[in-house]
Amino acid sequence: MNDADASGLLRQSRAFKHVAIGMALLDMQGRWIDVNPKFCEMVGFARDDLLSRSYESLTVEDDLPVSRRRVHQLVSGQIETCDFEKRYRCSNGKIIWVHVHASRVPATRDCDSFLITQARDITSERQTRQALADSEASLSLALDGADLGMWHWLVRDGSFTFNDRALKLLGYQRGEIESRRDAIMALSHPDDRQALAEAMNRHLHGEPAVFDRIIRLQRRSGDYMWLLARGRVVQRDLMDRPLKVSGTIMDVTKWKELETRLTELATTDELTGLLNRRSGVAVLESTLDNARTEGNDASMVLLDLDHFKAINDQLGHDVGDQVLEAFGAFLIQHKRQADSAIRWGGEEFAIILPATGAVGAMTQARRLFAHIGSVAETIDELEQLTASMGVVTLRCGESARDMMKRADALMYQAKRSGRNRIVSDQIE
Repeated sequence: MNDADASGLLRQSRAFKHVAIGMALLDMQGRWIDVNPKFCEMVGFARDDLLSRSYESLTVEDDLPVSRRRVHQLVSGQIETCDFEKRYRCSNGKIIWVHVHASRVPATRDCDSFLITQARDITSERQTRQALADSEASLSLALDGADLGMWHWLVRDGSFTFNDRALKLLGYQRGEIESRRDAIMALSHPDDRQALAEAMNRHLHGEPAVFDRIIRLQRRSGDYMWLLARGRVVQRDLMDRPLKVSGTIMDVTKWKELETRLTELATTDELTGLLNRRSGVAVLESTLDNARTEGNDASMVLLDLDHFKAINDQLGHDVGDQVLEAFGAFLIQHKRQADSAIRWGGEEFAIILPATGAVGAMTQARRLFAHIGSVAETIDELEQLTASMGVVTLRCGESARDMMKRADALMYQAKRSGRNRIVSDQIE
């Protein structure tokens, strides 16, 4: 051996002793030839003590089949290298998990074939992985129990993914939705998109701290479902810029349907399907506010069904209810789309006419007046039906209350004048 070879062997020997990972050399029968200090430190045995043992003496019995199979594969030449995990029993009786990387070094003219292994203590890593697995299992049970799905948004590249539970809620299979933010936005209801994008961008800038919004997403079947989407930034870069947003979605369609129904009950007259008076007053106030802001006109028609008490007394309250219900349907059918029809109370009804001046208001009132008789044709017991109307148009500085009082006075003027007529204080 020349000096260069000797120097090289010396360096290799020193590296073996000082490398910061447990290393061991084994002969082809699986006996230790040498172990480095880091390996001894890991298992708590002195070098000489280890060299008098076989590797199997440290291996936990349940892990011997896997360990033996790997050694056999290496020794027989089936594989040149392998990685696996097993447990060692240390000198103090403690059991540790190690990751083993083993290689077969072929024989040379001067040296028989041998095995070299690197062993790293992964006990803490295994515990962390198990804790994570347990946590994910608990989370999965919680999500299933709460009917929740999860989503993740990688801000930089724009990728957006749903987990299997979220896909199931929406009726999709994996791969049927493109993993892009704009693809998800395309699934949202057109009326929600702008507000959703603005809310997400505000959250990225920290306002609010938690993203929380009710949205509509399109299911695979084509219909939309209401979802409560919640999330927050879960990862940031060194400059505190958001990298990842994660959250949940929950089906709240039944809640929204209930909310809609409660809103209808609170704002709608149950018999006629028209707005009730409270909601009608709110619509009138809003209409007048818009008219003042935009410089438009606004008008109102207030009407009372003639001789309605006689209908109830002579034909019965059931017929009276039929008349009110039929008249409500009549107003819905004959009003303009922008107008609002209201059951003002009893047999009184109102129609709010936005962006309509005095001439237009009288035109609409006369159109309704001309067809009121058709309502009687739908009810066998009723021979005829007429109404008395008061028509008003917003005056400068007039409040909604004053406008209602003026309409009421004109309607009663029509009744005192013989009923079945329209009265306006601006146009005859």
